[in-house]
Amino acid sequence: MILVRAPRRSDVRTVVILMSVTPQDIRVLLSAELPVRSIAPLGSGLHHHAYIVNDELVARVANGSDAAEHVLRDAAILAVLPEYATLPIPEPVLVRPEHGLLVYHLLPGGPLLARPDRDGYTAALGVFLARLHTAPVERMGELAGVDDTPPTEWLDEARDLAEQLPDDVRELVAGFLTADPPEPADELVFTHNDLGAEHILVDGAAITGIIDWSDCAVADPAADLGRLARDLGMPALDALLPELDDQTRHRSLFYARCTALEDLAFGLDSGRDSYARNARRALSRLFSTG
Repeated sequence: MILVRAPRRSDVRTVVILMSVTPQDIRVLLSAELPVRSIAPLGSGLHHHAYIVNDELVARVANGSDAAEHVLRDAAILAVLPEYATLPIPEPVLVRPEHGLLVYHLLPGGPLLARPDRDGYTAALGVFLARLHTAPVERMGELAGVDDTPPTEWLDEARDLAEQLPDDVRELVAGFLTADPPEPADELVFTHNDLGAEHILVDGAAITGIIDWSDCAVADPAADLGRLARDLGMPALDALLPELDDQTRHRSLFYARCTALEDLAFGLDSGRDSYARNARRALSRLFSTG
């Protein structure tokens, strides 16, 4: 059976101009389904705007000619994920692909990215990843697609990004950018594929949700580990998966470095200081490692 291919990394990085969506637009879309007492912007991604409705729901509006397809894909994935997720995930309550609209319950807590102290979460994340990565590849590949972007392409993009970054960063990463990338993974698994601290919700010592599954795909398991290593530090890998083999650890470090460069470029370009600060801290740690 043929698996659908997920967007290549070069496609995902394409800048998308979002249509103008106002709270009134969301109010009109939802009014036929539920009473709207309050609505406020929550944030936006490359392909969507999100709003908080009644302080208890998230309304996400996809953008573009393929908005309906994105909504149907995400809703189908979120319906299956509870079988494989040991941590809370968004629960859809309304799916309107003709409007590019997906509504789900607001999960409690705030992003781990906002917390300076990120210790104490690796055990739960390790259990989460161990279970998620056992999801059937054929089934999840049909829903989410396959991202088999080779490390050579990751490195090419990192080199392009580095040209836009400050001199001190380019000097720090110069050796990495001229070295050979690791070999591709021998086996792909189902992954969140964007498991950074911004998508991990916490409340005190508890993880209250894993959000934004738009990029999930059958991919290299080290892609999930790399983003966690970027945001929690490489030593966290031992707590996440104690029996990690050397090749996967090497690819995890590689992805951690590449995604830190991505986040720094994004933070500087968009003015999102939290991303830029997190990326600079990560780069400082990652380039004193091995």
